Amino acid sequence: MNNDKRRGLTLLIVAAALFTFAWVSAGGAPVFAQTGQKLYSDTKKGLPAFDLPIPQDQTEKDYLGLSGKGTFKVGQIKAQVVIIEVFSFYCPICQVQAPLVAEVYQKIQGRPDLKEKIKMIGIAATNSAFEAQSFKETHHVPFPVFPDEEGDAAIALGVKYTPTFIGVRVDGTGSQEQFYWLPGAFKDSARFLEEILKTSGLE
Repeated sequence: MNNDKRRGLTLLIVAAALFTFAWVSAGGAPVFAQTGQKLYSDTKKGLPAFDLPIPQDQTEKDYLGLSGKGTFKVGQIKAQVVIIEVFSFYCPICQVQAPLVAEVYQKIQGRPDLKEKIKMIGIAATNSAFEAQSFKETHHVPFPVFPDEEGDAAIALGVKYTPTFIGVRVDGTGSQEQFYWLPGAFKDSARFLEEILKTSGLE
């Protein structure tokens, strides 16, 4: 991606995040947050193909069921479902949402019937490796996070707002089908996980 396109995507993401943050700070509900309404899409469709770097950290490799070096596709993760969070280092809503996202991870890890079936990853839209790692460390993100400095993954996924949460069915061999899409924040980690389980067919 050239610098103009990357800059445009970054500005769009930041503007959307700041608008949402300003709305919340003024006392309104988050524009894309869950309420009593169904604000997510459970439309099934193929996930666009894009590559991510295989983690260097062995613990993260083991978590995702990957080995070696190079790149991988989401469909190669050893799981039945992958939850992708597309976020940005500069997104205030992403920062506020981080503890709730970590709660989802802990709820999954705390259930023996789910911990090998559902894995989580983060994609840092238009962020450098340094920014992605800084967000991970500052906000105690417990799952692997990948920089998307040129915004290629975010554009392939059609993401215009951060955070955006995407549920993907996988089989560990490359098959990948999107079944869930939530542009914006969620308020309740238990409800979010319940929606993932319901729409994925795991429960």
